[in-house]
Amino acid sequence: MLISAKDNPKIKQYKKLCTSRKYRAELGLFAVEGMRSVLDLLGSDGVEIDSVFVEEKALERFRGRLEVERFEKLPSGKLYYITETVAEKMTEVGQTQGAFAVVRKFDRKLCVSELDPEGKYLILNDMQDPGNLGTMLRTAAAVGVSGVILTNNSVDLYNPKVIRSAMASMPYVKVYIENDFAGVTELLRSVGIRTYAAVVRNGRDIREADFSGGCAVVIGNEGRGLTEEDTALCDEGVTIVMNGRMDSLNAAIAGTIFLWEITKQIREKNQK
Repeated sequence: MLISAKDNPKIKQYKKLCTSRKYRAELGLFAVEGMRSVLDLLGSDGVEIDSVFVEEKALERFRGRLEVERFEKLPSGKLYYITETVAEKMTEVGQTQGAFAVVRKFDRKLCVSELDPEGKYLILNDMQDPGNLGTMLRTAAAVGVSGVILTNNSVDLYNPKVIRSAMASMPYVKVYIENDFAGVTELLRSVGIRTYAAVVRNGRDIREADFSGGCAVVIGNEGRGLTEEDTALCDEGVTIVMNGRMDSLNAAIAGTIFLWEITKQIREKNQK
């Protein structure tokens, strides 16, 4: 089916999914843009595709470089061809690649049965920058953590800026949304997973911290960090000791350092 009208109901739904967190929550759907991002989702297990929109010219432009054949294998009820004019209407980035998708949300409910007592977890508490969240998801998928937990009303996981920053890594890491931070720390503790608060000062030097066994690192809000109350709920505070007059790092950079450290033992074990 070819869509050539910019006011087509499917196109209007896509645009509203891009702009409204409430609408995404109501429908349980989110929007994805970009040829590689859409193709990666099409090739991922456990991802439920609602609909896909693609320019025929885009298929030919990327044929031979990317696996555009995945589009052509979709059922006819899920695949829609669009004109260049419609693609320009749909894009959120200015210069469209001509590929879009509407996907079913896939965050999980955190419960004891979901937790690995020996697992490594990242908790993002009140993180508000979508770019930081997307970067952390991509990093978490790259180093192979057991899961990422969003607490205290962090930025919407399905914000289009998060999706673009994550670069299709989201299907490769388990993501949980549980706003009650105290409840999360209590649940983790109940299965023996220790929680480490990333604090700017007065914590144990990260190079001396013991990340063996099940553990979770908590990264706080970009501007305020973790509150004293939330820090007190964790088992220990850990600090990245810096040189010179520097006393803080971007939240995503700090999170990357912590993720590298807590998964170091896993990498060393796999190399033996």
